[in-house]
Amino acid sequence: MKISVSIDPSLLGAVDRYAARVGVTRSAAMERWLAQISRQENLNRLEEETAAYYEALSEAEQADDRAWASAASSKARKLRAEQKPNSGRRK
Repeated sequence: MKISVSIDPSLLGAVDRYAARVGVTRSAAMERWLAQISRQENLNRLEEETAAYYEALSEAEQADDRAWASAASSKARKLRAEQKPNSGRRK
Protein backbone atom coordinates (compact mmCIF):
# COMPACT_ATOMS: atom_id res chain seq x y z
CA MET A 1 0.00 0.00 0.00
CA LYS A 2 1.36 3.39 -0.87
CA ILE A 3 1.03 6.25 1.66
CA SER A 4 2.44 9.70 2.19
CA VAL A 5 4.03 10.78 5.47
CA SER A 6 5.99 13.74 6.76
CA ILE A 7 9.30 12.88 8.39
CA ASP A 8 12.09 14.84 10.01
CA PRO A 9 15.03 15.24 7.59
CA SER A 10 17.55 13.82 10.06
CA LEU A 11 15.41 10.73 10.56
CA LEU A 12 15.04 10.33 6.82
CA GLY A 13 18.83 10.52 6.57
CA ALA A 14 19.11 7.71 9.10
CA VAL A 15 16.63 5.63 7.09
CA ASP A 16 18.58 6.26 3.90
CA ARG A 17 21.91 5.32 5.54
CA TYR A 18 20.41 2.12 6.91
CA ALA A 19 18.87 1.27 3.52
CA ALA A 20 22.20 1.82 1.77
CA ARG A 21 24.10 -0.21 4.36
CA VAL A 22 21.80 -3.25 4.14
CA GLY A 23 21.06 -2.89 0.44
CA VAL A 24 17.31 -2.31 0.50
CA THR A 25 15.01 0.41 -0.71
CA ARG A 26 13.94 3.28 1.50
CA SER A 27 10.45 1.76 1.66
CA ALA A 28 11.82 -1.63 2.70
CA ALA A 29 14.01 0.00 5.35
CA MET A 30 11.07 1.89 6.81
CA GLU A 31 8.91 -1.23 6.72
CA ARG A 32 11.59 -3.18 8.62
CA TRP A 33 11.87 -0.44 11.24
CA LEU A 34 8.11 -0.20 11.66
CA ALA A 35 7.79 -3.98 11.90
CA GLN A 36 10.49 -4.05 14.57
CA ILE A 37 8.77 -1.31 16.55
CA SER A 38 5.44 -3.13 16.20
CA ARG A 39 6.96 -6.38 17.52
CA GLN A 40 8.55 -4.52 20.45
CA GLU A 41 5.25 -2.81 21.27
CA ASN A 42 3.49 -6.19 21.22
CA LEU A 43 6.13 -7.62 23.58
CA ASN A 44 5.78 -4.63 25.90
CA ARG A 45 1.99 -5.03 25.94
CA LEU A 46 2.33 -8.76 26.68
CA GLU A 47 4.73 -8.04 29.55
CA GLU A 48 2.33 -5.45 30.98
CA GLU A 49 -0.65 -7.79 30.67
CA THR A 50 1.32 -10.65 32.25
CA ALA A 51 2.38 -8.44 35.16
CA ALA A 52 -1.20 -7.24 35.62
CA TYR A 53 -2.41 -10.85 35.64
CA TYR A 54 0.02 -11.90 38.35
CA GLU A 55 -0.62 -8.76 40.40
CA ALA A 56 -4.35 -9.52 40.35
CA LEU A 57 -3.97 -13.05 41.75
CA SER A 58 -5.44 -13.73 45.17
CA GLU A 59 -3.19 -14.99 47.96
CA ALA A 60 -4.46 -18.54 47.38
CA GLU A 61 -3.78 -18.31 43.65
CA GLN A 62 -0.28 -16.96 44.33
CA ALA A 63 0.42 -19.86 46.69
CA ASP A 64 -0.83 -22.32 44.07
CA ASP A 65 1.37 -20.66 41.42
CA ARG A 66 4.42 -20.89 43.71
CA ALA A 67 3.72 -24.58 44.33
CA TRP A 68 3.51 -25.33 40.61
CA ALA A 69 6.69 -23.34 39.92
CA SER A 70 8.55 -25.17 42.68
CA ALA A 71 7.42 -28.58 41.43
CA ALA A 72 8.39 -27.76 37.84
CA SER A 73 11.79 -26.46 38.93
CA SER A 74 12.44 -29.57 41.00
CA LYS A 75 11.57 -31.85 38.08
CA ALA A 76 13.79 -29.83 35.72
CA ARG A 77 16.75 -30.16 38.11
CA LYS A 78 16.15 -33.90 38.36
CA LEU A 79 16.07 -34.25 34.57
CA ARG A 80 19.36 -32.35 34.22
CA ALA A 81 20.99 -34.54 36.89
CA GLU A 82 19.87 -37.69 35.07
CA GLN A 83 21.38 -36.61 31.73
CA LYS A 84 24.76 -38.09 30.99
CA PRO A 85 27.56 -35.61 30.27
CA ASN A 86 28.61 -35.42 26.62
CA SER A 87 32.31 -36.23 26.31
CA GLY A 88 32.48 -34.79 22.81
CA ARG A 89 34.04 -37.98 21.43
CA ARG A 90 32.41 -40.14 18.80
CA LYS A 91 32.21 -43.85 19.31
